[in-house]
Amino acid sequence: MVSGLVIALVAAIGTAIYLAEASPSVRLDGRTQSASAPGAVRAAAASRKSAASWIAAQVGHSVIVACDPAMCAALQQAGFPAADVSTIGASSADPMGSGIVVSTMAVRDQLGSRLTSVYAPIVLASFGKGQDLVQVLATAPDGAAAYRAAEQSDVQLRQAAGRQLLRNHNIRASGSAAAALAAGQVDSRLLITLAALAHGYQVGVLWFSDAGPAASPEVPLRAMAIRSANSRYLRSVLSFLHAQQAPYLALTYITRSGSSTIVHVQFTAPSPPGLLTKT
Repeated sequence: MVSGLVIALVAAIGTAIYLAEASPSVRLDGRTQSASAPGAVRAAAASRKSAASWIAAQVGHSVIVACDPAMCAALQQAGFPAADVSTIGASSADPMGSGIVVSTMAVRDQLGSRLTSVYAPIVLASFGKGQDLVQVLATAPDGAAAYRAAEQSDVQLRQAAGRQLLRNHNIRASGSAAAALAAGQVDSRLLITLAALAHGYQVGVLWFSDAGPAASPEVPLRAMAIRSANSRYLRSVLSFLHAQQAPYLALTYITRSGSSTIVHVQFTAPSPPGLLTKT
């Protein structure tokens, strides 16, 4: 009797899970769309989880992130503050007012081509493919055309600043780091931080990094690694970095490679344009 009850209970649970996975999904406007296979459901959930983990680690917690209900739930599960999450639903027509919009199938169905042509033209990171594709996009408060124009101007200013830094005798950049500086690929906050450090210290830049997976080519690199000369140098540099105020307060951490100590300096996404000016 007991074993029969257990079998019946397991069968009921299995049926409930199958029905939940195979039932039609609900669009943001409340209508249903075609049913998804269990594998597709898992793939979509995996893309959301990867995107949520990236956002929680890389996006500033003062940035408002617009997303569909399932993506917003994944973000909060990943530790992103609920107060900084804005749900895109049938009652919210667009993601304006946010700094980031997460492009999922539900959001693409809701906003159509306006998502990238009007609201959010730049890809910061991508996860998955096809219907499971989840992209982290930077929103354009004044529209896509104005955003692209400002970004183009910012690249030129970053190129000029990077080349000026390469002429600074207190900066020793590796080949890849020098190329990134000359090409304008480095975040303005890093350029300003590097210039300030070079006033008082010799700075050995090992590399720049931290573009998101499959990011748009114009997205700047938000992290750099510099070599520490000795413990006194390390204390002084960390003291300087920790004393900065927003938007120049970076996340810093230390790693060691053999006998070398490396200081990592990382800023959050998205990179703010307009910090550099023509001289």
